[in-house]
Amino acid sequence: MGNDEQDIFLKPTILKPAAEHGSEITRRFAMNRVGRMFAAALQDRSIRLYAADDCTEMQRMQDDFLSTSLAFSPRGDIVASGTVERMVKLWDIRSGECIGALEGHTYPVLSLSFSPDGSRLVSGSGDTSLIIWDIENRSLVRQMKGHGFYVVTVDWDPRGNRIVSGSVDANICEWDAETGKMLARHNDHRTAVREVRFSPDGLLLASGSSDLTLLLWDTSYKPMKVAHTLQRHESEVRALGFSSDGRYLASGSGDKAIYLWDVATQTVRGEASTMGEIDGIEWYPSRSAFLTADGTGAIIRWDVRDMNAMLEPFQSLLREIETANDPSRRNEFIQKYETLCTQYDEGTLQSKRMFYVVWQCKRALGLLKGTARQ
Repeated sequence: MGNDEQDIFLKPTILKPAAEHGSEITRRFAMNRVGRMFAAALQDRSIRLYAADDCTEMQRMQDDFLSTSLAFSPRGDIVASGTVERMVKLWDIRSGECIGALEGHTYPVLSLSFSPDGSRLVSGSGDTSLIIWDIENRSLVRQMKGHGFYVVTVDWDPRGNRIVSGSVDANICEWDAETGKMLARHNDHRTAVREVRFSPDGLLLASGSSDLTLLLWDTSYKPMKVAHTLQRHESEVRALGFSSDGRYLASGSGDKAIYLWDVATQTVRGEASTMGEIDGIEWYPSRSAFLTADGTGAIIRWDVRDMNAMLEPFQSLLREIETANDPSRRNEFIQKYETLCTQYDEGTLQSKRMFYVVWQCKRALGLLKGTARQ
């Protein structure tokens, strides 16, 4: 797996810096369907809505208990939170008020996912069960049992007919979203399943585990089948997200590493790292970028950029310098070089391939220490 063609640069922009106080640590976060805002549940027991572009705070909901899971309604009007007090709470994003408290679990609610039309919500809990809720009537529709330990991740098939859950028991379960019947139990992971995520068209499911692997499932089969095993992370795979066009899968882990996988070829096309273990990944629906939340409290936007397109201006300048071979034009070329550098942030210029071509330009211009030309 070490010979992947890494031709994508993940350009970071810090939207929310690392927390100065423990109360500002982000525990959970979720993007709304149109990508205009995201919700973050913080250690101070608040749930805050931020503008997705610049992280301006738009709304704040205050709970008395810590949030252990979060989901945005596809309709865009409600944020659901699961709490340590064993409830699912529904929050009106306009007023910031709690408009519903759903009771039925006997342990903290660790995962949430809305149905594609927003009419129902499924919750997974430390009590090993899942519950489907009717949002309109604020009522329990059915409870599903079959896991042997905490249900820490759940996702609703975009096609509406299936729910998939993952547990600390290392199993992934498929459920009929209408009847609540278990369709299959899969034990392909060796240890705890940390995250399950459907692709936007529902044809694939990705699962990440403490066994360091990522599995890609073909969901056209009933029950679904493992299509590919992806291995690169050196710590548990904690967060996953498909791009809106389904081309890429971003994965994040406890070792602070982010990988961008090409879904068609199952190769790593780009990589980056954060300051803390990665807790969540959310893609913007209408742009080639995603957000990560990590253990430091930072929220970072990663723009997916073509590495070759970014290298080209420096390579072009290098060719020009070498072709001209004219010392009298040195100041002109230095000016061009410095102008080019201002168009890239420091992190970009320090990335491996970029650093090398920049170094070549500096060498050709005699800007490296000890190589100054007269």
